[in-house]
Amino acid sequence: MTRKQTLMRAIAKARHAWNYHVREITLAEGIPDSYRTVLLFLLRNPGSSQRNIAEFAGVTTSAVNQVVKIMLEENYLRKEINTSDKRNSSLYLTEKGISVAVRLREKLDASDDAITERIGAEKEAELIVFLEQLADYIRKDLT
Repeated sequence: MTRKQTLMRAIAKARHAWNYHVREITLAEGIPDSYRTVLLFLLRNPGSSQRNIAEFAGVTTSAVNQVVKIMLEENYLRKEINTSDKRNSSLYLTEKGISVAVRLREKLDASDDAITERIGAEKEAELIVFLEQLADYIRKDLT
């Protein structure tokens, strides 16, 4: 029995395909996919805390702590301890981390541009407006 294709299934299918593509790009850079969010978040938000990263990614602080610990050991990140509150620290990309993050960002931007070229800028703009409206409807009216 085949299921009827619905809007939300089509969106989920597209999102799954995009996630797979992003994971492949990340692995091609020679880094685990778990590093990607940390690298790209800190590229845009240097000095952020592990809590900030966890909130953005929608994961636990514990999960981020594990990844950050390894990334510090592998010299992708450096940590600065807050002198007034030693429980808090700020994370920054090292030169190695910046290099990888910039390459990832460029490749993801190129993929995004290829999608825009394929569907056209006007259609993309319409889809963005539609999807933002849909997200608002789901958040406000369905929950």
